[in-house]
Amino acid sequence: MKSKPIGVLFGVLALVAVIAVAQPAFAANAQVTISSGAANTKGTCSPTSCFNPQTLNINVGDTVTWTNADTVGHTATSGKPSDNQTGTVFDSSLISAGKTYTSPAFNTAGTYNYFCQVHPWMTGQIIVGAAGASSPATSSGSNMTGMSNMTSSGNQTVPEFGPVASLVLVFAIISVVIFTSKTRGFLKL
Repeated sequence: MKSKPIGVLFGVLALVAVIAVAQPAFAANAQVTISSGAANTKGTCSPTSCFNPQTLNINVGDTVTWTNADTVGHTATSGKPSDNQTGTVFDSSLISAGKTYTSPAFNTAGTYNYFCQVHPWMTGQIIVGAAGASSPATSSGSNMTGMSNMTSSGNQTVPEFGPVASLVLVFAIISVVIFTSKTRGFLKL
């Protein structure tokens, strides 16, 4: 009987689709606080006086949320004030006092420098690794590496999983429904 191997195939496809979609759901959201009084530091930022933490280690797939605890607006803009890559990876636009900005998912391992366009001495760094930790470190100066699925338009975010996983899941569900309707019963493995 041909229906048993086809049923197993559709069941395996459905399982693969669920795993592909569910895995990014475990991605974390790391927090960075723009410290109160950061605008008044005038170029003398410590690891906690401007962006706190100044250096953040995260996992691939994680996002970062900047919270502005200062009384004036700031940005979180990828790059360095002196390079031509400013804002090409992410750019929060102006984060007003008391507001937040959440980055798109960091889907590529690497080191991402960022700064405040309003106060360019305020700098930070996100280190994305397969086994990154959320504890702050104190390194600086690496170049930015590529990042996929990033936008530079304000507070826009992207989904945590790609469209291919969604299509596979939809295909698997439709296939199981069609198969079970033709066999008048659920899969018997």
